[in-house]
Amino acid sequence: MKKLLFILLILIPNITLAADITNNSIYTIDNVNTNKIQDNKESTYITINKGTNIKITSTEDIYGLYIIYERASSKGSITNIDKSNVIGENDFLHEYINVQEKIGVNKEVNINYENDVKIADIYVLGNGELPSYVEVWHNPVNEADLLLFSTHSDDEQLFFLGLLPTYVARGASVQVVYFTNHYDNPKRLHEQLHGLYTVGITNYPIIGIIPDAYSESLEGALKNINKANLTEDDALKFEVAMLRRFKPQVVVGHDEKGEYSHGQHILNTYILKMAIEKANNPEYDTDSFNKYGLWDTPKVYLHLYKENPIVMNYDIPLDYFDGKTAYEVSKEGYSKHLSQQWTWFTAWINGKNNEYTKATDIKTYSPTEFGLYRSLVGEDINKNDMLENITLRKDIIIKDDDNISDNKDINDNKNNNNNNFNFLYLIIPIIICIPIILIIIKRNKD
Repeated sequence: MKKLLFILLILIPNITLAADITNNSIYTIDNVNTNKIQDNKESTYITINKGTNIKITSTEDIYGLYIIYERASSKGSITNIDKSNVIGENDFLHEYINVQEKIGVNKEVNINYENDVKIADIYVLGNGELPSYVEVWHNPVNEADLLLFSTHSDDEQLFFLGLLPTYVARGASVQVVYFTNHYDNPKRLHEQLHGLYTVGITNYPIIGIIPDAYSESLEGALKNINKANLTEDDALKFEVAMLRRFKPQVVVGHDEKGEYSHGQHILNTYILKMAIEKANNPEYDTDSFNKYGLWDTPKVYLHLYKENPIVMNYDIPLDYFDGKTAYEVSKEGYSKHLSQQWTWFTAWINGKNNEYTKATDIKTYSPTEFGLYRSLVGEDINKNDMLENITLRKDIIIKDDDNISDNKDINDNKNNNNNNFNFLYLIIPIIICIPIILIIIKRNKD
């Protein structure tokens, strides 16, 4: 029996075979040391000059590439012997390239960019289930059921804790827009994406035009944007454009007082309240807005707003997240913000000694408390659901179904494909082993 068990352990492969074949691949770039793009560190990168050829060869067929950029991708091309296709056109910071679909499977691929680009890492992927670190990003949604105006990278996991996983699990079309950017601190941009992907967001976020800067008042925040050669109207135009572009059914914003009196939180909501009115005003228009058309947002919720209050329940197990609660999922999302773990936010979300087990344990700046600031669809009755009196766009019968972005369907399809792959790797070796087992048993009897 021990001999039989030993044979089975040899013959049956690991059913979660990883597709990473980076270590079996060779990178060739003209006069450039490639160590920094093979070190699995987002903080190190190399600059690839426009037109420079990146050749990747592997001992195994290349099915995909996963490229981590320093700030954003650049438009370029991927080629093999006789096929070529476009990459990098979406400006994603993390880009998964399905080589099999774009140019077909091959043991060699070449990449060129039309402009200089900084790359932190390139992972080479073979046949099999995508490794867990790969994020497959999609373009921002066409039209949003829920649009979140988060100020900074991590606010979406903190003061809006539970919100994103709750409505992703509902199958809503969810879009995140950041009021500020962290271009002076690229690691926060990587953390931003890791956190969003963890809570189920696969549609790429919009990054704001205002640099991150601290103040404790509206006046201080306005002075800071002036120092960045921006104006209040620049911020207003940005948010009006986002409302007109995504045509959200529900918009969610920060506390008017900025939660802990952060000036940029205050400014974000100050601008948002004006933008809600301007977005449907034909007199407030520029050429850059014309392509989107006007929009009158049906519902707007603000964090900690006292009028028409609602209380969200983020402590219900969600099948979509394998029984985890929205609170638990958002905690995992925040944990991806490694650079922020030293801050007071960590004890705020987890408890001083990690004693919190549910969202309602958080009393200060409670992430469950919101108020209905504006409604064109009547008052909330149940007062526990931002989508009350709203029909999800995926449930509305329209002519062009392709315009509806359903994150849940995308993830479900991906999970189904992965499950099918794992099943095959489990059943095939078992089928192969059955005759061998029978032979061994027969010999033992003989």
